Amino acid sequence: MVFITKYCRSTIALCTVLAVLFSFSNCTSAQPKPKYLFEISNKNDFEILSGSPISNKYGGVDAIKVVYDIKADQIYYLNSKNYKYHHGFCSVKLGYNKGLANFNEHNYAADSDQRVYLLGNINYYREQEKYIMDLSPADLIQVKDIEVLFEKIGASVFFEKKLTLLLNTSRLIKLSKDFKVPTITPEEIYKGLNYQAIGLSTSYGTLRFVSLKDLKKNQYSEKDILVLEQTPNIVPLVAGIITSEFQTPLSHLSILGRNRGIPIMAVKGAFKNKSLLSYKDKFVRFDVSKNSYSIREVREAKYINTNSNKRPKINLKRDLSIDTLVGFEKLGKVSAKSIGNKARNFAVLHHLSDKADFKVPESSFAIPFYFYERHLESSKAGILIEQLLADLSANPDSVNLKKRLKKIRKTISKSPIDTKLIADVNAKINQLGDYKKFRFRSSTNAEDMEGFGGAGLYTSKTGIVGDTTKTIEKAIKKVWASLWNIQAFNERSYFKMNQEKVAMGILVHRSFPNEIANGVAITKNIYRESKLGFVINVQVGNESVVDPKPGVVCDQVICYEGGRNKIYTEKDIVEVITKSSLNNNKLIMSDDEIIHLVKQLEVIKKYYYNRDSFADYAGYGLDVEFKLEEDSRNLYIKQVRYYND
Repeated sequence: MVFITKYCRSTIALCTVLAVLFSFSNCTSAQPKPKYLFEISNKNDFEILSGSPISNKYGGVDAIKVVYDIKADQIYYLNSKNYKYHHGFCSVKLGYNKGLANFNEHNYAADSDQRVYLLGNINYYREQEKYIMDLSPADLIQVKDIEVLFEKIGASVFFEKKLTLLLNTSRLIKLSKDFKVPTITPEEIYKGLNYQAIGLSTSYGTLRFVSLKDLKKNQYSEKDILVLEQTPNIVPLVAGIITSEFQTPLSHLSILGRNRGIPIMAVKGAFKNKSLLSYKDKFVRFDVSKNSYSIREVREAKYINTNSNKRPKINLKRDLSIDTLVGFEKLGKVSAKSIGNKARNFAVLHHLSDKADFKVPESSFAIPFYFYERHLESSKAGILIEQLLADLSANPDSVNLKKRLKKIRKTISKSPIDTKLIADVNAKINQLGDYKKFRFRSSTNAEDMEGFGGAGLYTSKTGIVGDTTKTIEKAIKKVWASLWNIQAFNERSYFKMNQEKVAMGILVHRSFPNEIANGVAITKNIYRESKLGFVINVQVGNESVVDPKPGVVCDQVICYEGGRNKIYTEKDIVEVITKSSLNNNKLIMSDDEIIHLVKQLEVIKKYYYNRDSFADYAGYGLDVEFKLEEDSRNLYIKQVRYYND
């Protein structure tokens, strides 16, 4: 009877007891594992039941689902291998027969009287040795019910004194002072994390420990896996990357890694990690998954050709027939083949802004490819490009690519520009308004496209009307020249693009000297495949989200808005992953501002989704850049492109 006393209570029916007895044994590995337990008495119990969490927003986590049957006053800990969702257990084992829609509507509701069950998760953070009660962000459960669930869990687990409640939504954060149970904030968890999955993949190569100085001096190839002391601005074409610095989902390293399909992860202190150092200069298999990673030595002769080039060839389209500046009255009718993908996507935003509730940067127009090609001819930079490509085709080993590209950029930047073009640009600026400070942004036919984002490859510059230093002429030429950066050239080669066909247009719009916040949003839930949720990263002022300074963290939230699923119907939910380290531990945008942003993102997503006839709406992702103007806090959306993962 000792065994029955441990795992059962007098309120449990005899048949349930027998079922558990039949399915459970800790004594021999040959017997099946329990499908659920009534208490977790030791670490072994936890390990038997736990698995990876449904959301991979944090790494290094073991999770167990919890169901508390209110009427029966009974708690259940579910085996993750048997029950992925709470509803499955409740319908199969507890006889809930009203369907998933009713289950979600009632058991995640704010009204306590509607509930049959209290639902949650226990997440164990391995590196921090923390046991945390985690609720679904869609659950509008009240404080008193949260405390009941917390008490029931605490009374039936061996880690009662270590248990804390995660304040994982803006709603719970606002209620933090009302709780009588210990709580923990997302930033406390994030600060203690040691592992972050960035690019989920597998590759083979020699593990190299590389400083930024080494990157500048030495050449690395797709046979190398790099352990980086710091995050570089230029990411070489390698088989995999391990960095010591955590990344935002839309940092340049994250985007390039996902675009290339190589494994990338962050491990704090990676450069001095003893486990990683044991594989230094050895040929290894490198696997990155959402919750963990593995490295093991393998025979180089067997796997040396495994990283075969399977990337599809991307064809570039170029039209030089548009020989005038393109204003808004024509921008929507002009093809990306003439003005580049960024300018064409901007035209879509301008069109949608008339119907939705967001702004696009004012005084905007495009400089087509035609003028870039004319400058290559007049400066003779075109001849240098032709010679370089011919030499690379004939004997690539004989070409000092970096030096030759630098000469091309210098020739483009130093050669005088067509005076008529400058006069036309100034006239267009005067025609469109009174702004004097403008951003000149790259808009090539080799970026912002499906299958190739190209984030961070090219340069944007500021030009000021009447200024003798930041002249409009310099800005235009610097943007043109950036087409021939070494990283941009290598990235295009990596995706088999024809370098003869690349062309640079320029999107021009007024600059933002006074922004209170800037951010990037992804119109899909990158932490749960094909599930609802928009991921939003925000930082104060004009501090970079995609290229943050070491140690700086931005707001990272997932917003669930609208009724595509019963669990989210009539709920506006802001799930918090981290809060900005530059904003006194407060979210930069209010809930209303975040929800308003997501409503506008829905408009944009629906337009592209319908245009592209994509099958899976939840899995369809766009990468959208936005700003909040300082005084008005007006929402500006400045860029949209495909999110390629």
